[in-house]
Amino acid sequence: MRNSQVTPVTDAKMALEALKAGNKRFVDGTPSPKNDNADRTETIGTQKPYAIILTCADSRTAPEIFFDTKIGDLFVLRNAGNFATDVELGSMEFATAVLGAPLIVVVGHTNCGAVFAAFDDPTGLPEKLQIVINNLKPGIAGTADKDAATKANTEAVVKTIKANPVIQAQNAMVVGAYYDFNTGEVKFYD
Repeated sequence: MRNSQVTPVTDAKMALEALKAGNKRFVDGTPSPKNDNADRTETIGTQKPYAIILTCADSRTAPEIFFDTKIGDLFVLRNAGNFATDVELGSMEFATAVLGAPLIVVVGHTNCGAVFAAFDDPTGLPEKLQIVINNLKPGIAGTADKDAATKANTEAVVKTIKANPVIQAQNAMVVGAYYDFNTGEVKFYD
């Protein structure tokens, strides 16, 4: 299977190393060539992503870019605050059980408006936006500041995903990470 790697990714540890190497290329300004007609053609009939990425819908958080990947490498889910609802969990079940993705990464980021709003506990928001904010509140309860809230949110989502029985049955590795707009670096949590 074609991936942005010379050696095909076959397990979660290799997938994590591929993401780290891709982020290093992004930070260093040395991205790999990608996404030409051959890449598109090769993925027409099938997909075999090596990682599932749940990240924020923020327009600056494009994992295909900051992980320097090709078409078909990542199964990407995005919403405000990178929260795992039943929709995201069901999508992850599909990507692990059917597509065989061995790795799930939840990526928080600097200055997350959704997490910061949940930390500030606003009222009077539009109904659907308030639902988003309310989903984030339990995971950040008791945090000291907005940056701590961002990490706590990511860790709470990782915990939710790890508790999913389908994801457990697939032995998918689930990790949290933090994308820094200032440096372009993605730091993975232990």
